[in-house]
This record gives sequence, C-alpha cells and structure tokens, in this order.
Amino acid sequence: MFSHCLSNHGDVYDPHIGRFTCPAPGTYVFLFHILKLAINVPLYVNLMRNQEVMVSAYANDGAPDHETASNHAILPLYQGDQVWLRLHRGAIYGSTWKYSTFSGFLLYPD
Repeated sequence: MFSHCLSNHGDVYDPHIGRFTCPAPGTYVFLFHILKLAINVPLYVNLMRNQEVMVSAYANDGAPDHETASNHAILPLYQGDQVWLRLHRGAIYGSTWKYSTFSGFLLYPD
C-alpha cells in the first residue's frame, strides 16, 4: 500500500487497501519502482489485475543491500477492474524520501 498520493484524480486509488479501481473502460499504463529493504532476502513484486499477475519485478544480488526493482504494463481494463502491487516475497524500504512509487494513467478510453 502507498499511503501518500501525489495525485489521485477521481479518488480511483484507495490508499487503505492499496488498489486502483478502474472508473471507465479503456487502456491504462501502470509503472512501479520499488526499493528493496537492505536484507539478504530477494524481492519479488507482482503487478496484479484482479487476481491475475500481469508483470513482475525482482531484485537481489545476494548481498544485504538496497536494490531497485521496476516494471510497467499497458493493460486493457473494464470498469471495476482492480490493479495493485502484490509483495510476493521480501521487504520494501519505506521512508519519508518516497523511494518506492506506483503510478497509473489512462492512455485512451474505449
């Protein structure tokens, strides 16, 4: 979940559950960049559409250091579809510096 939103037009991202709910059918773009906590555990993050994994990201070089994982996807969505990040394994570094981000926007409506 991302508790701080820089913009949330239409309140389509719910910071309490960490999910974007599609307000209208169309093609959307989602991007995420995650900073791995400095522990010796790999980070696996999935971008989910409803209950399906769309893309994944991985970070681990075997050392207990901060590393980044990122990916993006262009997704066709229907009204009510939900998109979110699922932490499959590992831990995300959180701080007031906002190293980890999740963004999405409408590319074109249907």
